[in-house]
This record gives sequence, C-alpha cells and structure tokens, in this order.
Amino acid sequence: MMTNHSELILHLEDTGEDETFLDWQEVFGNGRPVEIEIGIGKGRFLIDAAQRLADNNYLGIEWASKYLRIAQDRALKRCLDNIRFVRTDAKEFLEFFVPANSVVAYHVYFPDPWPKKRHHKRRLFDATFIGELERTLTPQGRLWFATDHTEYFDVIMSSLQCSSCMAEVGADWPEIATNYEAKYRAQGKQIHRRVFTRQSA
Repeated sequence: MMTNHSELILHLEDTGEDETFLDWQEVFGNGRPVEIEIGIGKGRFLIDAAQRLADNNYLGIEWASKYLRIAQDRALKRCLDNIRFVRTDAKEFLEFFVPANSVVAYHVYFPDPWPKKRHHKRRLFDATFIGELERTLTPQGRLWFATDHTEYFDVIMSSLQCSSCMAEVGADWPEIATNYEAKYRAQGKQIHRRVFTRQSA
C-alpha cells in the first residue's frame, strides 16, 4: 500500500502480496481513532466531520473517480491532514484491507438501493458485509446509516437485527446533511436513519 499525503488517496495496487491488512498508523501517521464513510459522493459529510473532529481520522470510499477527485480537492483546499480517500469496492476493501477491531464508526448514507429484484445481489448490505462490520468495528463501535428507500431500509434492519452482536442505539444525528439528504429533504421524501453499535463479546 502506498499513500501520497499530497494527494490523500490510497493506492491499493501498490500493496505487496505479503501484506494483508492496512496499518492505520502508516496510513495516517498517527494512532487516532478511524472512521470510514462508504460512498462519499463529493465528500460533503466526510470533510465536515474531519474539520469538526480533528482528533479522529477519516477514510472515504468512493467508486466514481470524478467525485473522488472533487472530494480530494476540497480536502486539500482546507488543509485537512486527517482524511484519506480510496477508490475501490467497499465489500472487498473491508474484507481484505481493514484490520479487525480497528474502526470506531462506519457511515453509510443513501447507498444505492438497486430496486430491481435482479439487481438485489449488488446491494451493499448483505450477510457478508454485516459480518465484516462485526469483525472490523471496535467494541462499542457504531454503524450510522440512512436511506430514503423504504423497502431497502426494511431489508437492512432485518439483516442487522439478525446479527449476534449489533444492537440499535439512540444517538444524536450529525447536523451536516449529505448532498443526497439535502436533495431528498427538498423533495419531501421520508428519510430513514438508524445507529447500531457492536456490543462487546
């Protein structure tokens, strides 16, 4: 793995075959708590969080190169040194690169619901993904998620409620809205939000 701190982007293709999980100390240059947002879009939430909570490190996962570059430019303009980005598949990234018990929070806001039945297999939330959340979250680490898609929300809730160690908790929701949330609010759509925590074994 190679990190260009002037670019803030992780290059996973540079990871040697003898390496497995990332070393957050190496990635960020410090041992601060790590939070990950999956599907950052243009980075509105992630950048605001990195500005407000400078004692935490933030990693943003995004597949669209265009959005990733926009988010990186915004972070560089703000001189943020506690933020990194990676262009990759989120499920594979968690499975092959994120160490166990190393993430204090995941943020998943408005994941693609893939509404057509034949596309449901592309959805982020499934048993494998939830298993990786359980493995990589620290004890009491949290999953924050939001969606405007009621059917997908029901699927996510059902999957999480079947988990042996993820439990729903009350929490104050971050004030900053993602671009999608601002858009859906303006359209009058209902937003489903929940927070789950990984209970100690």
